[in-house]
Order: sequence, then C-alpha cells, then structure tokens
Amino acid sequence: MTKDRLKKTIFFSFTGIILVIVAYNLWAYQGTLLAPLIKDFHTDSPHEPITSVLEKKGIVTPVSGLWLEVVKSKHALTVYKGKTPIKTYSIALGKDYLSDKEKAGDNKMPEGKFLITEKTVFSPPRRFLGSRLFLLNYPNSEDLIRGLRQGSLTASEFLAIEKAGKEGVTPPQNTPLGGDISIHGGNGPLMGNSWTNGSAALYSKDMEEIFDLVPVGSEVVIRK
Repeated sequence: MTKDRLKKTIFFSFTGIILVIVAYNLWAYQGTLLAPLIKDFHTDSPHEPITSVLEKKGIVTPVSGLWLEVVKSKHALTVYKGKTPIKTYSIALGKDYLSDKEKAGDNKMPEGKFLITEKTVFSPPRRFLGSRLFLLNYPNSEDLIRGLRQGSLTASEFLAIEKAGKEGVTPPQNTPLGGDISIHGGNGPLMGNSWTNGSAALYSKDMEEIFDLVPVGSEVVIRK
C-alpha cells in the first residue's frame, strides 16, 4: 500500500468514526441537541390541542377526573374522562412490550392499575426522558403476589411496598421486582416503537400537552 493510499484510508476511517460518534450523540441526546428541530412533533397532524378536543366534547377546563389507558399492543396512550375517550397519543415501549413485567432489568412494562405518584419537570430536558415525567406506583400491592411467588422480597421490602400501596405513594424502587416505570417525553416514537426500559415514551410536545391536566393520584390502566 502506498503512503498516499494509506493516508486516505486513515483519513476516511477517522472521518467515519467521527460521523458515527456525532450521529450517536445526536440520537442519544435528542431531547436537548435536536430539540430546535423536532420541537413541533405531535401525534396528530394537523395538531389539535387536547383543550380544544375537551371543549368540542362539552367538557369545560379546568377539568378533573382524567385518567390514562396504555394499550401496549397498539402502542397507544388514551386520555379518558370517565368512560369518554378524549385523545389518543402514540407511544414507544420496551423491546418485550407485550410481556408483563416480572423483575428488575427485564425491560418489560407492567400490566394492571396504577397511580401517578410523582410528576417531574426537567429543565433542560433529559436524555430519553424529555421535559416531563409521570412516575407510577410500581411495584404496587398486586405485584407483591409475584414477589411472594418468587421468594425474592425480604420482609422489610414486602412491608414497605404494602405500606406504599395503602398510602398511594411511590413504593421502593430498588427491590428485585424493579421500578422506575413511568410515562415521559423524549420524542419516543421518533426513535421507533420499542426502545425504552419498560416505560411509555410520548412525543415531548404530547407529554407537555397532558402534563398539567393530569394530577398526581390519577389512575393509569395498562393493558396488553
């Protein structure tokens, strides 16, 4: 190989590595670096704010009693008022999204009825999470049955989860059953249907749209 050809090979190899690094960081930090480019992405096009949808249905804001339904097989999150569906949003889930969560690190989303126990605003937006997050009370009292079946919980972990379930607060998040199950932004659908660690990821603008309407204590039903 001549010196010129070697130089070209080194140059193009180095350039290729740099491009891969830049592309990865743009993807991985899409909540911040790409925000100016993707800030207007919504589920619906043309976009109709949920407040307008509520008004059309005769529901006056501020509105109470909203709850959320996640249907994993459809990659969809729907906001309800009572039995009335208000608006449906596209979501991304984990790789094994049709399976019920069993343990920490399995990247599955649990099924059942949960509560929003915490709401978080990130400024600046976080990588993969966007600017808004609802934390769910997983593991809840029903998940204790699985913990008992597995024999994986200590007595203190069992009692702590049981107590949190009765009080409607966030249970311990570091037991063998896992935790950190949430609904958040981060423009998830732009990155594919199945990439999260078991949570539901909306377009950031969609998450910001529902954030103030859905209070702590609201119910979240997750179905297959």
